[in-house]
Amino acid sequence: MTADCAAAPQADDRLDVLCQHLLLDTPTGEAVRQPLTWAQTLLPDHHLQITDQASDQAEPLTGPGGSGLAALQAAGPPLTAAQRQILRGAAQAIMNSVTRHVLQDQLAQAMTFTAAMTDIHALSAGPHTPTETAAAALHVLHRSMRIDWSGLLQLQGTHLTLVTDATTPRGAHLTALLTRRLGLGNPDALPTAHTFHDDYTGSTSAIDHLLSAGVRSAAWLPLGTPDEQGPFVLLLTRQDEPAIWTAQEQHLLIAAARSVSIALERDATMQHLERLAQTDPLTGLGNRRALDETLQALEGQAFTLGVIDLNGMKRVNDERGHASGDDLLRTFARHLRHETIRAFRLGGDEYALIDPDGPDDRLQHLTDHAVTATQAAGFAITAALGTARVPTDTRSPSRALRLADTRMYAHKRDDDR
Repeated sequence: MTADCAAAPQADDRLDVLCQHLLLDTPTGEAVRQPLTWAQTLLPDHHLQITDQASDQAEPLTGPGGSGLAALQAAGPPLTAAQRQILRGAAQAIMNSVTRHVLQDQLAQAMTFTAAMTDIHALSAGPHTPTETAAAALHVLHRSMRIDWSGLLQLQGTHLTLVTDATTPRGAHLTALLTRRLGLGNPDALPTAHTFHDDYTGSTSAIDHLLSAGVRSAAWLPLGTPDEQGPFVLLLTRQDEPAIWTAQEQHLLIAAARSVSIALERDATMQHLERLAQTDPLTGLGNRRALDETLQALEGQAFTLGVIDLNGMKRVNDERGHASGDDLLRTFARHLRHETIRAFRLGGDEYALIDPDGPDDRLQHLTDHAVTATQAAGFAITAALGTARVPTDTRSPSRALRLADTRMYAHKRDDDR
């Protein structure tokens, strides 16, 4: 058998290529052995073997397209016409047996891929998080084809960060590599479209760390950039030796990527809607709902809560119109923004502040700063601030809100005198 004949078949779904693989790579397979045994009983003086060498004592093994795959040779005395007919029948029996074996294998594989495709499509309709969807999809893919390692990755700056993965023992070391975040020399070199590397070692964009980890075939499936997050990608690998990504496998991988993309988009949409539900549309600050949920989350923690009420808002509305009043509210809100202090608009001209760890007078300083900046913008306003500390003044965040509100109105009455 020559080296060319022994080479692995190329990416081709034709039956003759599959027959070639079975005949030349597995000549002792059950599909070949039975016809050979049958023919040997009829030609006891000859040694039958499958070879790539043509001879007068050989019959070609021909694929469905008429291509010669190999030859059935009868080593021994010259064949009579009757023996030649037996040899020809044996060659045909071998091809029939191999063809049946291949078709049965194709049918079983098709059933496996159909079931996998059904499971993958069902994931896109489920209420799962993107991580849960990706984990389930990877499980289906590992069950349906040969994959040594697979994972959902996110590009963050110049690094790939592992979100979730599935692995076999052959690919387990990739989990450790990617858990540490994989540094990329040039993130722009990552594929922007679905890319299937049958031989990853020959790729000009191959990542050295992955090659060193034994990756020999790789499938990259970019999933887009939902909302403000970094782009996500599905990576699937085969270790130690290159292997072909067949057309069926590629279709299934693309379907899996689509399901995970849908989950990412759905999650981004829900997060966006949640932010809208907790955002004051006029100022962009958190609204009353956001304040209530923040106070719930702070149960048992120390913080300072402030409530602010503006003085002069009605005059601006009456003299300059409500559009100017809205400008006043936006200007004041803009100057309440702070790295660690969270600001909320409760409605009308009332605001709230939460300081998790600052000194007692920091909320007053921030309020004074916002008042000064708003006055500089042409609005003649002042502000009354009431504060309450948890747990010094009370252990209950909801009571702290009522106490700060009470102190704010006391301050407001003092200013009105």
